[in-house]
Amino acid sequence: MCGIAGHWAYAGRALEQSEAEALTNSLAHRGPDGFGLENLDNKRLWLGHRRLSIIDVSERGRQPMVYAQGRYWLIFNGAVYNYVELRQELEGKGHQFRSDTDSEVILAAYAEWGPDCQFRFNGMWAFAIWDDSARKLFLSRDRFGIKPLHYRIKDGSFCFASELKAFLALADVDGALDETILAETLVNINGQESTSYTLLPDVRRLPGGHCMEIAADGTMAIRRWWDPLTRQASVPTDRTVQARQFRELFFDSCRLRLRSDVPIATALSGGLDSSAVACTLAQLRREGRVDANRDWHRAFVACFPGTRLDERNYAKLVIEHTGMTPIYQDMDESVAATEIEKIVFDLEGIYWVPLVGPWSIYRAMRDDGIRVSLDGHGADELLGGYHFFVERALDGMLSGQLSLRRYLDLRRVLAGLVGGSADITRVGIMGELRWYLKRELTRLGLIDHIKPAARLLNRARAIGRHLMQRNWNTHADDGKAAVDLWSWGSLLPAYKGERHLYDENADTRTAGRSPLEAMLFTWFHGSVLPTILRSYDRASMSHGIEVRMPFMDWRVVTYGAALPEDSKIGGGTTKRVLREAMAGLMPESIRLRTAKIGFTTPLDEWMRGGLRDWACDTVSSQAFQQSSLWNGKAAKFMLENALNGHGTVNSIWPVMNAFVLEKTFKAAARNRAH
Repeated sequence: MCGIAGHWAYAGRALEQSEAEALTNSLAHRGPDGFGLENLDNKRLWLGHRRLSIIDVSERGRQPMVYAQGRYWLIFNGAVYNYVELRQELEGKGHQFRSDTDSEVILAAYAEWGPDCQFRFNGMWAFAIWDDSARKLFLSRDRFGIKPLHYRIKDGSFCFASELKAFLALADVDGALDETILAETLVNINGQESTSYTLLPDVRRLPGGHCMEIAADGTMAIRRWWDPLTRQASVPTDRTVQARQFRELFFDSCRLRLRSDVPIATALSGGLDSSAVACTLAQLRREGRVDANRDWHRAFVACFPGTRLDERNYAKLVIEHTGMTPIYQDMDESVAATEIEKIVFDLEGIYWVPLVGPWSIYRAMRDDGIRVSLDGHGADELLGGYHFFVERALDGMLSGQLSLRRYLDLRRVLAGLVGGSADITRVGIMGELRWYLKRELTRLGLIDHIKPAARLLNRARAIGRHLMQRNWNTHADDGKAAVDLWSWGSLLPAYKGERHLYDENADTRTAGRSPLEAMLFTWFHGSVLPTILRSYDRASMSHGIEVRMPFMDWRVVTYGAALPEDSKIGGGTTKRVLREAMAGLMPESIRLRTAKIGFTTPLDEWMRGGLRDWACDTVSSQAFQQSSLWNGKAAKFMLENALNGHGTVNSIWPVMNAFVLEKTFKAAARNRAH
C-alpha cells in the first residue's frame, strides 16, 4: 500500500526535480517507509512513489520498479493477494523474478498478458505502467475502486496521483474547490465517487473497474475493463449449500489477505461483519491454515462510552471466543476538538459526519506497530445489512405481487433492527400506514404541495423554541432578528445546473431488477459503498495503514450478488447467508444479533461538548456567512438550535465540512508557495 504520483509533459513544460519531489512527497503519509523517483522519456516523464512496505520489505521492493531489461516501469498502490499463485504460473512461462513482491508479479503479468492481466488479479490496486518501447502509459484501477487514482490533462501535460491533495503541489493549483461539483455534491453526497468528477477543477477520477492509456501525443483512451453485469456467478437453490459455498469463499478470501511480512490486526466493533473476520482468522489458525507465529492477534476496538454507539461488551465476547489481544480505544470529543480540521483535510471529501473514530483507531494501530488491518467493509451493501434495504423490499412487496409470508418475514426483520444506532420509524401498523399515505400522496401528485407547508410548520416550531430560549422580547434589537429568522429559507438552494454525479434513479443497468436488487446494485457500485471506500482509504492511509477487506474479494462479491433476495434478507435477519455460514464459528449472541450499530460519530453529543466553540466560530465567520453555496444565516440558526438540544448538527455538517475542506486546501497551496 503506497502513494503514487506521476507527471508526463508529452507536449508541455516538464517539471523540475524539486517539483516532482514535492508532488510525490505530498503523499508521504500513504507511504512513510520509502521514497522513489525516476525521470524517463528524455526527462519529460516523472514517476514518483511513496512506499508502505508490506510484502518483501527489503530494497528489492523499491519503486518505481523496472522489468524486462528496462522496458516496463511500475508504480503501484495496493495489494494483489494471489501473487504467489500467479508467480508460479509466470515462472512456468519463463519469467524470472529478483524480488518476492506482488509488484514484480504485476509487471511480469503485464508483459505476458497485456491489459488482460487485470482479470487475473485478486486484490485492490491503482497502478501505472510506463512502456518505454511503445512510449505509452497504462493506468488501472481495481474492480470496485478500493484504491484511488486521480488525473489531470492540462497544457500538454498529464498528471496523476493517489489523492486530490497531491495536486496542491502544482504551481497553478490554489486549493479552491470546483463550485459546480461542490454544489451538486452537497445535495448528492454519495453521488460523486463512482464518477469521473472531483472537487478540484480540471482534476478527474479514473472510476473503479476502468483502465486508461495515454499515448505520446496525449491521446487518451478510457474503457471499463470490469463489468459487474457480465460477471455473474452461478449459485445453487439450496440455502444450506449456499451457506457452505459462501463460507468457503470467505475463508479463502481471509486466508489470502493474511499474506504479509509485517504485523496485521483487525478493527473489531462487535458487529456481525468485523466479528466474522476475526472469528474466521481464529478458525483458520485452528485448522493450521495460517502461520500460528504470525502477528495477527491484536484487535482494536473503538469505544464510545456513554453513547448508544458503544459496542465494547459485544467486542469482548468476540475477544474471548477468538483469544485475540484487545486494544480498547475510548473515543471522545477531545480528539475531535484538537484534530477536526486535520481530519477533514486527510479525508478530503464531503461526508455525512466527520469520521473521527476510524481516523483515530488507525492512528492507534500505527502507534502500536501495526501496518495492515483486516476490516469488514462491504458486507452491508452486498448482503442487505441496512434497514433501508428492508424498507425497499417492503415497498416492492406492497407495490407488486403481495406474498403474505414474505411480507410478515420482512416486517420481522425490520422490527429486529430497532434498538441500533439508526432511527427506524416504519415499525408497527402506524409506521406502515404513514408509508402508505406518503406513497398515495406521491402517486396523486400531492406530496410536493404538502412538503412546503410541513417545512414551514417545522420552521415555526424551531423559531418558537429559539425565541423562548433566547428571550428575544427583552431586547429592542432582537425583535428585528426574530423577524429575520422567518426569511432565512433553506440551507441549500435547489441545484438546477447540469447533472454530473451519479443518480441511482437514472441508472439504466437496474432495469428489470426488483426494487431491492436495484437498490443493492446501485448502493454497492454507484453511491454508498464507493463513498465509504474513499473515506476509509483516506482515514487509514493518513496513518500509513493498509486496510484489507475480505468481503470485497471479487469471488465473494459476485457470489453474494447472485444470491436470491431471501438469502440476503429473510428468516428474520439481514445478511442471512453470512449468519448461516458462520454457524458454530462465532458466539451465537453475535451471530444472531439483529440491532445494528454503525461505526460513526456521536456528532451531536460532541458538538455540544468540546467542539461547541469551534463549530460556532466556524459558522459565524465572515467567509462562511458570505458563501454563495449555502445560506449562512440558516446554518447558524440551525446550529444554535441543535446545540440547544433541538434538531441535529448532522443536517448542517456537510456544509461545515465543505467550508473547512476548502480552507485547509487553500492553506496547503499557500504553504507550497512558501
